[in-house]
Amino acid sequence: MNNSWWPEQLIRRQTFPAMRIKELDALRGFAAFGVFLFHFQLFDYGYLGVYLFFIISGFVIFLTANNVKTSSDFVISRFSRLYPAYWVCLALTFLVLLADGQGVTMKQLAYNLTMFQMFLGEKNVDGAYWSLTEELVFYVIVFGALVVGAVRRARLWGGLMLLAALGGLFLNPEVAMQKHLQDVVKYFGLFVAGIIFYQVYIGQKLKPAHGIGLLLCLAITTQYTFGKHLSYYNHTVEAVLIAACFGVFGLLVAGKLQFLSRYKWALFMGEISYPFYLLHQEIGLAFRRLFPTDNIWAHLAIVAAIFAGITLMAWLINYYVEHQVSRSVKMQLRAWNRSVSGALPFSRKGTVPLPNDAAAALAPEDVRTEEALTT
Repeated sequence: MNNSWWPEQLIRRQTFPAMRIKELDALRGFAAFGVFLFHFQLFDYGYLGVYLFFIISGFVIFLTANNVKTSSDFVISRFSRLYPAYWVCLALTFLVLLADGQGVTMKQLAYNLTMFQMFLGEKNVDGAYWSLTEELVFYVIVFGALVVGAVRRARLWGGLMLLAALGGLFLNPEVAMQKHLQDVVKYFGLFVAGIIFYQVYIGQKLKPAHGIGLLLCLAITTQYTFGKHLSYYNHTVEAVLIAACFGVFGLLVAGKLQFLSRYKWALFMGEISYPFYLLHQEIGLAFRRLFPTDNIWAHLAIVAAIFAGITLMAWLINYYVEHQVSRSVKMQLRAWNRSVSGALPFSRKGTVPLPNDAAAALAPEDVRTEEALTT
C-alpha cells in the first residue's frame, strides 16, 4: 500500500483533532441516498446502501471501543448518539402513520422505544428500524469485549462472529427461531470487514491476515441472498455490488477517495444520514400515497418533494437533537457515571496499540472526534 499520503493525514489530525474523516461522510451520504431511491423504486439495489453502513459501523465502533476509558463510557457514547434522535424520529413517524390510518398502536410505540422490539416480538413502527437491531447486537458484542478486556483480541471474537455467520448458512429459515438467529448473524461479515479495514487504516499496511480476513468476510456474506424476496432479484448482481462496497472501502483506507470531499451534497447527506434514514421510509411513503399516479414524471416530481421535505426534517433533527441534545445527554451521563461507584473499568491492555502520532490524533479526550466518526 502506498504510504505517501499518511504523513499528511497525521499532520491534519494533529492540527485539527476534531476533523471528520470526510470520505466516510460522503460514503454515508451515498448509502443513505441509495436506500432512499430503493424505497421509491428508482434504484433496484439501493438497499445495499445499508450494508455499506454496516461496514462503516464496524470501522467506527471499533475505533470508539479503542478510545474510551471504560466500558460504561462506551455505553454512554452509544446511547447518547442513537437514542435521542431515534426517539424524536420514532414519535414523528408514529404520528404520521396514526394520521394515515396505518393501525399503529401505543403498545407498538412503547416496545419500539427500546430499539429491541424484534427480540420482544413486536413489529417495527418503521421498516427501516430493522438495521438498528443489527447494530445493537454488534454493540453488545463489542461491549462484552470491553468488559473482559478482549478488544485487543479482535481476531478471536471477530473470528467467532464469522463462524456464526458461516453457521447461519445452515439454519432453516422455515423454522421461526432459526430464521431469527439467521437474520442476526448474516450481517456479521460486514461488521468484521469494517474492523479489519480500521486495522489497515490505522496501521497503513495490508497484512496477509487482513487480506484473508476480508476475503472470508466477502465470501461468507455473499453466500446469503439478502434481496431474494424482490421480483427482479439477481444474486450475481447483488454479490458483485457487495464486492464493490468492499472495494470502495479499500480505496478509502488507502487514501484514494479524498476527492469525495469536493461533493458537498454527499458530505451534507452523510452529516444528516442517521435521522434521514430513520424518517424517509414510512413518512415518505405515506406522503406518496396522497398522490396516486403511474406517470413517471409525476412520480419523480413527488419523490423530489419528499426528498426535500425529509432532508429538511433530518437537518433540523441533526442540528437541534444530534448536535445539542445528544451532546448534553452525553455530558450529563458521564458526569453521573463519575459520581457513582460501580463503573465497569477495563484494562487499557485490552485496546489495540496505535502508532504514537495516531494515538494522539484519536485521543479519547477529544469528544468531537469520536462523535464525528460515529454513525
